[in-house]
Amino acid sequence: MGMSNRELTILGAALYACEGAKERIDNRGRKQYAIDFTNNDPRLIKWFLKFLRNNFKVEEDRIKAQLFIYPDHNEQKLVNFWVKTTQIPKIRFNKVMHLIQKSGRFKPSIYGTMKVRYHHKEHFLKLKGIIDRVFEI
Repeated sequence: MGMSNRELTILGAALYACEGAKERIDNRGRKQYAIDFTNNDPRLIKWFLKFLRNNFKVEEDRIKAQLFIYPDHNEQKLVNFWVKTTQIPKIRFNKVMHLIQKSGRFKPSIYGTMKVRYHHKEHFLKLKGIIDRVFEI
């Protein structure tokens, strides 16, 4: 099923409002304007990237990725999976973060967790505006 531009914009705004990083201040007291979206569901990561690429004149070399995995994950296999899924070249993947499993009851995703970061102030502010318009009551 195809999705209209309007539907994609609403989906992207909702995804980011729920799972995206909010405005923050770095340790030097400066505002950070990175669009960070983190999730373990490849479908949501793909939809968010489609929204980002469709709604902004994205500078592809500014899109970075970072993978978070647990000891029972195969790092190389998952990096290759996410490179193919996101269309982000391996060279733009930051260091893989190795996490320690919390408890026996916790079942991490078979895909690990992916963070997509796009650092662009004007696009960050435009995204905030889109979210405000989508969720305006």
